[in-house]
Amino acid sequence: MKKKFITTAIAYTNTEPHIGFLFELLSADILARFYKNKGEKVFFLTGTDEHGTKVAKKAEEAGQEPQEFVDRISDSFRSLGKDFNIDFDYFVRTTDPGHKKFVSEAWAKLQEAGYLEKRQYTGYYCSGCEAFKTERELKDGKCLIHEIPVEKIEEENWFFTLTKFKEPLLKWLETEPIQPVSRGNEIRELIKSGLEDVSFSRHVSKLSWGVPVPGDETQVMYVWADALLNYLSGPVLSGEKLEEVWPADIQIIGKDILRFHALIWPAILTALGYELPKKLVVHGFINSDGKKMSKSLGNVISPKELLERYGADGTRYLLFRQLNYYEDSNFVWSEVDSLYNGELANGLGNLVARTVSLLSSFKDAGIEVDKIVESAISGPAVDSRLDVLNFAEPLEIANDKINQADGWITKEQPWTWKKTDTLTEEKVEALVRETHLPEISAVLLPYIPDTAEKIIAQLKSLKSEPLFPRLK
Repeated sequence: MKKKFITTAIAYTNTEPHIGFLFELLSADILARFYKNKGEKVFFLTGTDEHGTKVAKKAEEAGQEPQEFVDRISDSFRSLGKDFNIDFDYFVRTTDPGHKKFVSEAWAKLQEAGYLEKRQYTGYYCSGCEAFKTERELKDGKCLIHEIPVEKIEEENWFFTLTKFKEPLLKWLETEPIQPVSRGNEIRELIKSGLEDVSFSRHVSKLSWGVPVPGDETQVMYVWADALLNYLSGPVLSGEKLEEVWPADIQIIGKDILRFHALIWPAILTALGYELPKKLVVHGFINSDGKKMSKSLGNVISPKELLERYGADGTRYLLFRQLNYYEDSNFVWSEVDSLYNGELANGLGNLVARTVSLLSSFKDAGIEVDKIVESAISGPAVDSRLDVLNFAEPLEIANDKINQADGWITKEQPWTWKKTDTLTEEKVEALVRETHLPEISAVLLPYIPDTAEKIIAQLKSLKSEPLFPRLK
């Protein structure tokens, strides 16, 4: 059986982790857990992108050598796995000697096939994107994405002949591999308006922190030429057989790096003779209190803050309940606090506590609650819309069931059954069925795995413990 291969973009190590990458990493973990729960084999890859001008500059500002600097930053990204219960299979680093060897061999293949040419070049370079920009990607001399002035550069570089891949790229786009479709349409129009060959190296006087170009000591590989190949080197370095993993089934990225992944990446794969990814999933940006996050504004949201405030499962739930996955979203602390108290503490947490308490009291009355619960838990798991990459609907389903359960309990008043001598096994079965907790836990399992397991454990043991303490 081929493994379902899921990737995130690899995080750039010029700064500590922020909410945007956590959001992307969690979405990959949710999908990985969903497919594993369906019985599929999954290979989940993430990691860090550690070369380039910005990294070298940040290391210098920190008074550290680049390798020492990226070791520290990379560790902070890797620790997100432990902090937020993210079960990736391999964490790739682009400073890994094995990755650099893989990249050098791929470069040699591209060069031998005639897809790399050395040329004199004049262009506009954005240090934020670590990329050269065309005129249509600028406004008033600034990059449209980072809104910083670009630098006019004249130097001799190696170029990847992207213009040779117009037809293969358009053919790939016919399969609708990009989600949402609007992003695919954006790339299609970009191709039709005219591709340009891409600078794939920098002179060592401009960039020294990177993978050297094989056979040319004057050049260092452009960071994207190095970084994109992690999706191939990662499985190899992990010990997987590439032919049993590739092509990637789902590659998750942010919209700011769509062009690299929807143009340059599939062109590289085509040039090297690999199949193209089946699905490229593109998420939007997260703003903070209506503004773009920046250190100068002091509104950057860190994973550490989220963990301390909401816990791992609380954060996992709230990000996908409050934010729009495919469009830009706005994170507001007060709104997220209300959502936590309303849906997790008062909603799910209270429903579990009430149900377990009632079932425990019914057991004391001589009802075979254990068998009734076991029968309900062993029923079929509820499927969800994650198979079509809809992150919002499963949480809507779970909340609908929680609201239905609360309404049923309010109407039936099961706490009165013992007092009125109307307690029967049929009524206890109805309680378990109408509170939907086995179904709710199945739907929530990919999102809040620890909590979903605790729900089942509490039903089995009939011992209630708070799942989500209220925020003050």
